[in-house]
Amino acid sequence: MKKFAIVVVAASAVLAGCSQSAAASATGMWSTAAPSGAYIELMEDGSLAGSDGCNRLMGSWEKDGADITFGTVGMTQMFCEGVDDWLSQMNTANLADDFTMTIFNEAGDNIGELKR
Repeated sequence: MKKFAIVVVAASAVLAGCSQSAAASATGMWSTAAPSGAYIELMEDGSLAGSDGCNRLMGSWEKDGADITFGTVGMTQMFCEGVDDWLSQMNTANLADDFTMTIFNEAGDNIGELKR
């Protein structure tokens, strides 16, 4: 009986490590590595705010495991020369871990990555 208990504990530890990305928290500030100023902040109430480096973003989000779905995202419409507005195209995201969020557009294309 003792051998069985050890196997169960070991198997539980392995499975817990495999589900880390599903359990990773999405709330908080996420930004680009480049000095563009692009970021989003995901709040616990399901709302989001951010910037593409020029225009402000606002909207909603939901998390299911490691996957995030963004609701309607609105943004201001200021003209800023040289700003990449890729965040305005965000549709879904995936948390690889607690520090990396990959953003996808409506077609499912990887359009960028944000870090904590």
